[in-house]
Amino acid sequence: MQRTLSLEQSPPLGAVLRYFFATPVFALLAGALLLWQGAPALASRWSPSTLALTHLLTLGTLGMAMAGALIQILPVVAGVSLPRARILAPGVHTLLAGGTAALSCAFLFSQPWLFQLALVLLLPGFAWLIGALTLALWQMPPPGAIPMTATVRLALGCLVVTVCLGALMAWTFAWPARGALLPLMLATDLHALWGVFGWGGLLLVGVSFQVVPMFQVTPLYDRPLPQVLGVAIFLLLVLWTVSAAALRARLAWIDTVAGALLLAAYAVFALATLRLLARRKRPQADAMTLFWRLAMASMLACAALWALPDRMAGDGRTLAMGVLMLVGFLYSTINGMLYKIVPFLVWRELQERAAEGQRAPAIKTLIADAVAQRQFWLHAAALALLLAACWWPAQLARPAAGAMCLSAAFLLLNLSLALKRGYGAMNASVSRAASLNSLT
Repeated sequence: MQRTLSLEQSPPLGAVLRYFFATPVFALLAGALLLWQGAPALASRWSPSTLALTHLLTLGTLGMAMAGALIQILPVVAGVSLPRARILAPGVHTLLAGGTAALSCAFLFSQPWLFQLALVLLLPGFAWLIGALTLALWQMPPPGAIPMTATVRLALGCLVVTVCLGALMAWTFAWPARGALLPLMLATDLHALWGVFGWGGLLLVGVSFQVVPMFQVTPLYDRPLPQVLGVAIFLLLVLWTVSAAALRARLAWIDTVAGALLLAAYAVFALATLRLLARRKRPQADAMTLFWRLAMASMLACAALWALPDRMAGDGRTLAMGVLMLVGFLYSTINGMLYKIVPFLVWRELQERAAEGQRAPAIKTLIADAVAQRQFWLHAAALALLLAACWWPAQLARPAAGAMCLSAAFLLLNLSLALKRGYGAMNASVSRAASLNSLT
């Protein structure tokens, strides 16, 4: 873990807050879509509403948070500089947000022109983001940040693969007369594999090496894990890809072995993280602790569900594993981190603006932990209902959607109030100082 942070290299507050506030907005849109569509959105991974819902979650809810986190964390933790950061953040955000909306509508309404619009927006957005992050990661970080940056480099490589596969499939839907450039079933499986277990999972693993000890006041991850886990996961993704593309017809067992090892690697990470959280120096669990415990439990549940025989897992297994990975594992960690990152960024911005003799409000006053924990329980209820709805969509899809909307709205409200309280406290401080000066 890098203990000395380069806070002076932090990007402007507005540059990253737009990403973090977009996270609950897209979660709210995903919940609203599920509420509107109901059971068909959870009937099959191939239905238009399911694909629209999935991309609102992956590109919108998760993608926005991950892009914003990298724009914020890399300069501060690794001490690297992002080229033209002041225009990078709003520019990429606009392209990705617009492209995500266009792609989700394209899946929902099956309109080629919407796929074309999505490509026009998403490809430049991702190219800009990947190019800037590549230039930043090319710089030499301090020794303490190497485990994180090495894993983030691998995650960025996974993002390149994910975007290329997604673009090839979107091209097929945008210009259907030209035919598919790759077998759609294979491309879809690999796109999901590299996106969820590569880009999303590896980025979470890499960032965890820094944020878990820093925010949760735990010991560091045991020495071998940060050095080998990211490389092992990346190589297993390559093995699974080669097997799926060239060996599946003759050596189907390689798929099974690669899948088992990949899930085992993430299970090791989940167990190591739970062990660290159990050894945290603060006796009382805060909201982030609860979210991360739920995330690691979701990862372990995903591995266990994969290992169940087909007759026990039932027809909902594939969708349930997707829910556990996207909402349970990835979104839970992001939700928990937002309660640490956003108040800190607001506090630091106010501290820099404070005049002599003024003090920014304490971080803990911006979002009360008890309030954040209430949102955690809403999130946990939404996750449980979403999981159950994978097997009983007709009965539970809309209740799950309602809980998801409530949780996302509560998160958005909490983040907005943190911003309002911070600036409100500073304005009140300025008014008091002006009153005292007038009296003297």
